[in-house]
Amino acid sequence: MATENDDLITEFPPGYRFVPTDEELVKYYLENKVHYQPFPALFIEDIHAKEFYSKSPEALVENMCSAGEWYFFIHQDEYFRGKIGKFQIVGNEIGLWQCFGKEFPIYNSEGDVVGFKVNLKYCSRSAKKNTWIMEKYRLSFECAIDDEE
Repeated sequence: MATENDDLITEFPPGYRFVPTDEELVKYYLENKVHYQPFPALFIEDIHAKEFYSKSPEALVENMCSAGEWYFFIHQDEYFRGKIGKFQIVGNEIGLWQCFGKEFPIYNSEGDVVGFKVNLKYCSRSAKKNTWIMEKYRLSFECAIDDEE
């Protein structure tokens, strides 16, 4: 809920759901995060890539209160920069995130490409079937450097 001191939401009242479109995720959250601008909610977890990819999905969300969908800002540090391709091994080879399909462009209301989205599926080494799917977003090059000029 918003506090007297600011307009940022840290939790939703009962009945409200966070269901942004791809364009809203890129424009109001990812772009603002990259350019150090405030955004309307504080419930998206910040995590470094090394930590994110060292844990199974179950371990990542076990202490989080919402169920079904979680959001993370994954920081690509030097260790991971350029190393995440078609798949990413998790932890001590306990599983991997594997891309399926192609990267899709995300357009704003003016028809400009503002970002990209790719789908990944978690594959565990155990025979147990899982249903973990990740939608990974990134800014277009133009949006990533917009404020730096």
